[in-house]
Amino acid sequence: MRQVGIRALKQNASEVIAEVTNGETIVITDRGRPVAQISPLPNSPLATHIASGMIVRAKNSKKKLPQPISRKPNTPSLSELLIEMRNKERY
Repeated sequence: MRQVGIRALKQNASEVIAEVTNGETIVITDRGRPVAQISPLPNSPLATHIASGMIVRAKNSKKKLPQPISRKPNTPSLSELLIEMRNKERY
C-alpha cells in the first residue's frame, strides 16, 4: 500500500485515481499520519458474471419493445382474472 500526503493528492489526483483504478489501495496521510484510504470498489455481481461468461449481454440492446396489446372492451383485466382464479382455488 502506497502512502500519499494530502498536498500530493491535490496535485496528482488523476494519477492517484488511475492507480486505484488499476487495483492499488492508497493511504492518505496528514503530516505523515494516516487519515484515509482510497481503494477500488468491489466488482458487482453482474460484472463478475459477465466476466466469467455466465451472463452474455444482448447483441442489440437498443431495439425497441413492441407496444403492449390493448384489452378488448368489456373484458376483465388480468389482475381481476387472477383474483377470480385464486378465489376459486381456495374455496
